[in-house]
Amino acid sequence: MSLMELHIHSTFSDGEQTPEEILQAAQLKGVRLLAFTDHDEIGAYHQARELAMELGIHLIPGIELNTDGVDGELHILGYFFDPDHPQMVRHIEWRKEERKMWAEEITRKLQMLNYNVTFTDVLKKAPGDIIVRTHIAQALVEKGYFHSAQDAYHNLLVKGKPAFVNREAFSAQDAVFLIHACGGKAFLAHPGAYSFSFDERAILAYGIDGIEVYHSKHSENDVCYWMEFSEKHRLLKSGGSDSHGPKSRNPFPIGSIQPDDETKEHWLERVGVSL
Repeated sequence: MSLMELHIHSTFSDGEQTPEEILQAAQLKGVRLLAFTDHDEIGAYHQARELAMELGIHLIPGIELNTDGVDGELHILGYFFDPDHPQMVRHIEWRKEERKMWAEEITRKLQMLNYNVTFTDVLKKAPGDIIVRTHIAQALVEKGYFHSAQDAYHNLLVKGKPAFVNREAFSAQDAVFLIHACGGKAFLAHPGAYSFSFDERAILAYGIDGIEVYHSKHSENDVCYWMEFSEKHRLLKSGGSDSHGPKSRNPFPIGSIQPDDETKEHWLERVGVSL
């Protein structure tokens, strides 16, 4: 039976594995459809297209847009958009620079809190152009301040903690509009995994196309709730492991999360693969 992987991160954002390593591992697992969903970045798609074809894997454009605003820090997944669309290209370039300035501000805040971590230390942990808080947490671990990146992240870098810094405005509504403007479909990522509540009616009003019903951090109750929600509002459904690599904070195996057969058939048929 053909497998698919619609949520995975590479070294282009905060994943441990290169796009090539991911594709090779995916082929061994029997994955026939894959979307790299790096945070605010699509470089893995461009880099790995030829290898994916050689390996018999259908690679589709994917991205995970980090947002903040009235709805909180929701993540919006985009699929099947034009990866060369000028609006998407401009957004990614803006986000890369914005993330650098944001990370520099966090680093300065850490130094004021007597953590001897420099921006150069952080850059060493970010193999790509996208800097995330995990990279800052890893730099803190390397300096010996914490035993794990997860400890550093939750003690210092999340909202309400001493080194937290707000991002420039880019809301969930902005993310949905961007994906639609580039010809894609927008999905709410891992809705059962957020530590805060959000307005489901607002997400629907933004024109969301689907829900990531199946996710490594979703309980059976989460899956049931969001399945019913999707069917009630006639939304598409998706699922993925959200793997960041075997030694990462999200060590879930590639292809370990599969949706129901009807959902899988919908996705595979779109790229011409039989179930």
